[in-house]
Amino acid sequence: MFLDEANNERMHLLTFVRMKNPGYIARACVLVSQCVVGAGFFIAYNISPDLCHRFVGYIEEEACHTYTDIIKCVEEAPEGNEMAEWRTEIAPAIARGYWRLGEKGTVLDMLYAVRADEAEHRDVNHTCSGFKEGQLNPLYNPQGKQT
Repeated sequence: MFLDEANNERMHLLTFVRMKNPGYIARACVLVSQCVVGAGFFIAYNISPDLCHRFVGYIEEEACHTYTDIIKCVEEAPEGNEMAEWRTEIAPAIARGYWRLGEKGTVLDMLYAVRADEAEHRDVNHTCSGFKEGQLNPLYNPQGKQT
């Protein structure tokens, strides 16, 4: 389940990288920050997994609010504004395929899908923060994808 979550977050990153092809300095900053935060989170998770899941749940909750604000800006942007273009701009191919947006899937459609993903990540992490040892995970579906 967590591998599916991680792969989904990876797709978010790859999608936005396709939209804004960052330079080497930006990519290096992301790589270094991921290494530092990843190492710190590894240590924190070994100390208190519940706290880490709760923390990530709150981060994902904030991501939901952020994407909601971005979507609102796109929907309300006046014509000719850069944000208004996302209502009709075709999403990157990687996003259209991953979220099954179709050939005419827009960046706005993609933002709706990413926000839905973040809401699922929020719920998964808040649920997992309260697990007791040996408790069956109600979110895990060993037969395939989450339902």
